[in-house]
Amino acid sequence: MNTKLSKWREEEGGIDFVQLVIGLLIISIAAVGTFQSLFWGYEQLDFQMRYRKAISIARSYAEYWQGRIHTDFPEPTAPSFRAIKAGNLAHPLEVLLDERDPLKSDDDIMCKISYAPLNAVDLITTGEGIDYWTIRVRVTWFEPTDNPRDSDIYEDRNGKPHEIEFYTAMNPATL
Repeated sequence: MNTKLSKWREEEGGIDFVQLVIGLLIISIAAVGTFQSLFWGYEQLDFQMRYRKAISIARSYAEYWQGRIHTDFPEPTAPSFRAIKAGNLAHPLEVLLDERDPLKSDDDIMCKISYAPLNAVDLITTGEGIDYWTIRVRVTWFEPTDNPRDSDIYEDRNGKPHEIEFYTAMNPATL
């Protein structure tokens, strides 16, 4: 009986309190690092999805102006010609880029879409007048971490929004 009791009191093969604390510390550091990298990856994926959607919005707006130039562009004598040709950089459209929480509207990310003045290009080689129009569309937005909600200023901490510029051209229709 004495041999069994002395075997229980031996220091071999057991885990003491210091080893337990160090093991828990290592596991918690690994868990924090893993969750932090997963959160960073989610934020990057979220930004890339908004970036792709902004490209799609810029492309759609440029295609809209291509269609207007090709089919429904006013004559140079029309009153609306100067306003359309001047662009809307001073008064961009504001559209929804990302609806973050469907139950709340104050966390949505809006983007501003504008187009620069339309430039008529006349190639000397053709001798036909206006050969094509150049179109430049700009989409700007701020990420949720860029613009504090209590500020009305449309700038991030660095003063620069995320921006996409899309360039294209279109020739007028000859009907």
